[in-house]
Amino acid sequence: MWDSDRYLKKTFSRAVSRTQPDVIVFLGDLMDEGHIANAEDFEKYKRRLAHIFDTPDHIMKIYLPGDNDIGGEEDMVSSHIHERFNYAYTQSDTLVYSTATFFKVNRLTKTIPAAPKEAFLNDYAERNTTNVVLSHMPLLFMPGTFVQNVLKELSPQIIFTAHEHKAMHMSLDTATDQLSEIWILPPHKTPLYQLRLDMGDIHEIQIPTCSYRMGTPNMGYGLAYIDTQEKTLDFTILWLPERFYQIWIYLYVLGAAFLFSIFFLICSTCMSNHIAYSRVPI
Repeated sequence: MWDSDRYLKKTFSRAVSRTQPDVIVFLGDLMDEGHIANAEDFEKYKRRLAHIFDTPDHIMKIYLPGDNDIGGEEDMVSSHIHERFNYAYTQSDTLVYSTATFFKVNRLTKTIPAAPKEAFLNDYAERNTTNVVLSHMPLLFMPGTFVQNVLKELSPQIIFTAHEHKAMHMSLDTATDQLSEIWILPPHKTPLYQLRLDMGDIHEIQIPTCSYRMGTPNMGYGLAYIDTQEKTLDFTILWLPERFYQIWIYLYVLGAAFLFSIFFLICSTCMSNHIAYSRVPI
């Protein structure tokens, strides 16, 4: 855990320093076992998270719960656990920064925030705001009544999701109600992708995990720039160095050093015994 926390803190600090973001979104699974943690352990998780992802106060931070935080994947979401998370990270489910309106939806609890009326005053091409839906669980790839309600009530241009630990992009053609594009972002390549937001498509971008403790070799932070005036989204993945490979190298070096130390100790002992034996008088 020490190495994992150090790795996260170092990579996150560098990402924030290099990109200077206005908003940072934590897309859920903030804690290892938050949904089964007692009150004391939950507070430890919270302090640990704040220490790892230390962020300047002027940056807006948005927190979403994941199944590791409140349950819901293999067990039911406890109202008590959900309320505990919301109390720990108290904020509205609808947040506005500049020309972007962020809506936090929760597929685990089937909750959708009420959208402000000004979010839909005109057609998007004539508006000066962009609607962004944030969800821990994927939406477009797993359609259903809940997803239909999200699209109908919030009318998003962009959706950011997580959970699957993959970097993907998919587009929904609102005219046909069918997925028009699905592509996986290649690991460890960081081209700057640009999407038009005024073509009648809804874009969902899945962000990979940033922790190697999730068991995947491909980790990264999502980086996006929304230009409401030009109706574009520029985004990429800031891929992180493979940690498993580095850990195996460390273990190999430590193992070799340990074996060398044992060999040296045995040789020294044998040499000492030989010298002592040779000095015995006849």
